[in-house]
Amino acid sequence: MKKILLAFFMLCGLTAVSQSTDLDPFDINYSYVALPAKPILEKKNRTYSFVTNIDRNLQYSKSKFFIENQVTISGFEKKEKNGYLSIEVVLQNPAITKKDITSRTSSSKDKNGRVTNKYYYTVEYSYSQDGNAKVVSNDGKVNKIINFTAQKTAKSQEYESYSQAESFQYGIYNLIRNNFTNEVVNTMNNELNDEFGYPVKSGTDKLWILANKKHPEQLAEYNAYLTVKNAFERMNFAEPTADIETEVKDAIAYFESLPNKYNQDEKAHRKIRYSAYFNLAKIYSLLDKPAKSNEYCQKLIANDYDKFDGESMLKANNEMLTLFKANQITNRHFAVETKNFVFEEKQPVYSNNTSSAPVNNAPYSIETDQNYILAYMLTIKKDTIAGYMHKSRSMNLSEAVTVTVKDFQGKFSERNFKANEVSRLILSNGEEYATVAFRVSVDNGGMNMASATKKFAKEMFVGKKISVYQYFNGEVIIKMANDSEGKSNASAGWMLGPKKRFEEMAKGCPSLLERVDKKEFKNNLESILSFAEALEACK
Repeated sequence: MKKILLAFFMLCGLTAVSQSTDLDPFDINYSYVALPAKPILEKKNRTYSFVTNIDRNLQYSKSKFFIENQVTISGFEKKEKNGYLSIEVVLQNPAITKKDITSRTSSSKDKNGRVTNKYYYTVEYSYSQDGNAKVVSNDGKVNKIINFTAQKTAKSQEYESYSQAESFQYGIYNLIRNNFTNEVVNTMNNELNDEFGYPVKSGTDKLWILANKKHPEQLAEYNAYLTVKNAFERMNFAEPTADIETEVKDAIAYFESLPNKYNQDEKAHRKIRYSAYFNLAKIYSLLDKPAKSNEYCQKLIANDYDKFDGESMLKANNEMLTLFKANQITNRHFAVETKNFVFEEKQPVYSNNTSSAPVNNAPYSIETDQNYILAYMLTIKKDTIAGYMHKSRSMNLSEAVTVTVKDFQGKFSERNFKANEVSRLILSNGEEYATVAFRVSVDNGGMNMASATKKFAKEMFVGKKISVYQYFNGEVIIKMANDSEGKSNASAGWMLGPKKRFEEMAKGCPSLLERVDKKEFKNNLESILSFAEALEACK
């Protein structure tokens, strides 16, 4: 009986020892400068500037300098022009190649055997995007291309009603454009900083510490962890780590003592050695001593308890050594200075004696400024007003226009005109705009606004039966002669049933109806203009 009890207690003791070696992760802070793979070693050359050629539709809901202001290389100076690195960004408006609403049915049966069907709808779509960023240096040493061209397929969440899926489908254009520009910004920030920049990395890592408080080593190991934790909380990317290394000297000595104390080839001892080797490798790595860290990575691998951690840290340390060599430094803790030029669309301020931009030693004049264009407005009161409009404003004319006009005393001042006050706007470059009442669809996910409002739209075709206009966001506006308002080709009716819309407009013209029946006309500007010309010619 005594032998049985002795064996039982010995078994319990062994179980307690094995359970007592469970490990828990405990957080420590870090802060350092991530080193670039292809550094610009001369600090005077750490400058960059942009050249952009971006489809205006991509900038419809964003500022003109969205890309320039959102992309930053850490540790560099962003300049308005003439940077050592020139980043030329060319982006085209994405094109939808396919879109469809698919459905699935979920059936359930109640206790009476009655079957209930529930329908779910998903929008599936495909699109193409095109663009790139070319990064070159003024001495030819850097030549890099970041490519954004791709064919993509995506789908929406499941909706419980067809109308909800339709609403999502109407807003696909804006969604795709936003995703594309955000992808461009994120990709450029990542690639430019990986290769050239000095971004600061701060966060938390972990040490593995004995979890069971009954283990005789747990308190000592936890106290060693607290020593490291408290020291690393003061780690700053801009300051050297020598003082921190001194602070954790005793903790390092403690972790180094554990493998000698627990040197048997049993799982419990291997787990404690794992804890010691892992913690030492991690501490030295975060102290910018990858070669010293590798010594413990090798021991971690040889210990053969979760050796993957040793292999992954070994790989990271070797990458750090490679970056040290490329950057000709031996640590990741130093001050980083980043200067960002903020791009803003300049709006000149005018006064009677302005002289902000001399040309040929002559006073500045808006009349000779190449950024302005002469504009004539015909008001609903039959007045004709001449003024100067910034060329950029013609890219996004909507419900109002601002022009700079000269009074009888020769003084310039800005005046704002709402679309419902103007009948026509004519620019000296030949472009003509009418004010048309319609509901914007692209802005509202294809859904109609409560009422139509007058907006400036470029005249594309004006006839006695039909007129066609184009809004600055790309929507085509079709207005029949007897209609009080125009219809957008991005509205629900046009998007889902263009053939029906063409049939309605072609009534009374059999030859044109025949062409519509053959699906000759599509829902795009070129095809709508072709239809308008044919309708106008029909007798």
